[in-house]
Amino acid sequence: MNTEMILKLDKLQPRKDKPAVLGSITLLDIVANGTVIRLFKETVVVFGETSRKRIVMSVRRYSAKGWVAKQVIWPESDLELALLEVNKVAQQEIQRATTLAIA
Repeated sequence: MNTEMILKLDKLQPRKDKPAVLGSITLLDIVANGTVIRLFKETVVVFGETSRKRIVMSVRRYSAKGWVAKQVIWPESDLELALLEVNKVAQQEIQRATTLAIA
């Protein structure tokens, strides 16, 4: 593809507005073995729309290449699913650290 075609396609694509975060409440913080797992509820609003709440899990880990981050977002009604995912990620981190300690 040439540059003109890419720029033309880009101009035709409507941009989605980035939601603004109105507020955030931390539900759970886990810090272990250089990994930070955070679960929080935030209220976001997009211009011209009503505000909505969502659950966000943020996982940050330091590796040889620098910081690695992962973020997963659920609707507010899926809090139980979010807690199960946080538990799974925490167990994976504990297992990873245990394996490194044994090796």
